[in-house]
Amino acid sequence: MMKGFLIILGIAMTINFAGGFLIRLIWDSDFYIAEFIGGIIGIIVLVVGIFAKGKMKPDDSSF
Repeated sequence: MMKGFLIILGIAMTINFAGGFLIRLIWDSDFYIAEFIGGIIGIIVLVVGIFAKGKMKPDDSSF
């Protein structure tokens, strides 16, 4: 459950911060450090969530 939340949070942060950063960088040639850092943190959270989900052990309960 927590791993899925990390993936969703990482995607949301990446879209919000990195998307806004890229739009402002391309249109206005302005480099906003806060949005850049937010986008990088979003990518890191996304990668951690993907690796955590990949290392998850299958359930041994056979009901």
